[in-house]
Amino acid sequence: MDADASTPDADAPHTDILDSDSFVTSVLARERGGSVLASRNPDVPLPPASNTKLLTAALSLHHLGPSYRFETRVSRLGDSLVLSGRGNPSLSPDDLSRLADAVRDAGIGSVTNIIADTEWFGDQSRGPGWMWEDGRYGYGAESTPLALSGNTVSVTVSGTDVEVMPDTDAVEIRAQFDEAAAELRVFRDCPENTIRVEGKPPGEPQTETVSVGDPVRHCLLAFRDALEAKGVNHTGGVRVTDDAESGETVATVTSPPVSELVRKMNVPSDNFLAEQLARTVAREVRAEGSWDAWERVVGDFLDARDAGRARIRDGSGLSRYNLISARGLVRTLEWVGERPWSEAFFDSLPAPGEGTLAERFADVSGVRAKTGTLTGSRTLSGIVRREDGTDVLFSVLLGGLVGDDEERARERIDAFVSGVAD
Repeated sequence: MDADASTPDADAPHTDILDSDSFVTSVLARERGGSVLASRNPDVPLPPASNTKLLTAALSLHHLGPSYRFETRVSRLGDSLVLSGRGNPSLSPDDLSRLADAVRDAGIGSVTNIIADTEWFGDQSRGPGWMWEDGRYGYGAESTPLALSGNTVSVTVSGTDVEVMPDTDAVEIRAQFDEAAAELRVFRDCPENTIRVEGKPPGEPQTETVSVGDPVRHCLLAFRDALEAKGVNHTGGVRVTDDAESGETVATVTSPPVSELVRKMNVPSDNFLAEQLARTVAREVRAEGSWDAWERVVGDFLDARDAGRARIRDGSGLSRYNLISARGLVRTLEWVGERPWSEAFFDSLPAPGEGTLAERFADVSGVRAKTGTLTGSRTLSGIVRREDGTDVLFSVLLGGLVGDDEERARERIDAFVSGVAD
């Protein structure tokens, strides 16, 4: 039997700060390859929130590899062009401009139809268990095989002037200002897929990130605009298909490697990037870029780690269906520590003073950890690299938080981690 299984409530003083009858706790802190420092209900599965991204990072580095790059390709099909996406989470307007340059340089001066090929992921674009209102804001951007600027736009409001970047005909803005309003609100009206700008005009320019309602069409129209800016005429229509014919490749752009993308995901806790990684893992492992396939990949992985009861339905942690225990996450971290790419993984986690740890652990050295926040849940899992060379792997999951417990959760978690770091 493993040491952590034989000591279900080891070293209670470390967990005193987390004791309560009003919320649920799953905690495990263990020296790597050594003794348990603290344990409280380590096998109770709770919502991991963005600690889900630890699984996404680990499985991306394992199945895709640190050097894997996402590809976006343009091919010629008769007198038309096909824009094919394979989940590139970093596709930018500059990338589309480079693709348009290559089309022009290939001697193509005019095209009839511009086609988006979405076969790589399929139709579903919102994770199972996401809340309806998640789609109103940038953090809830949909996951699609073709995705421009993370399937978001930046909306800058200066007085009553509104500027959108990147802007296409797929983005509709409705602005209604009110000097008497308390604040400015910028969000996507999900039923209508319009972006609403409402409330008090700001005295200084204010920029908000908002998800796009029809992201594949938005990307396709931006590519059309890039072609026209390079002098390539478009005489037909645009359409989206999941069954495009293959043609002669004209141009390709690629993403940064996965080793960089997992850090871009974990430091700010980027949900969109997490879903693109997760669905790509599912596609490469199961030949199906769906969340159901991803759930099977994660389930197989956790079963092999003897991680206990768990259910992981998305890659970001936005899903309210996700459940895993502290033991499940610590065993994942222990497995990561044995992999050749372990440093890339642990270095992808925020350190004190950066990203989601910007205002945490200023007096604690060696912490690298992933935060997690959902209504009623607060989580933190990661590693403490201690001066004596004994690394501590830990996971703290708090669920059922309301009122003051929810307000004080971060303080309690930080006190616990500071204790085990000594």
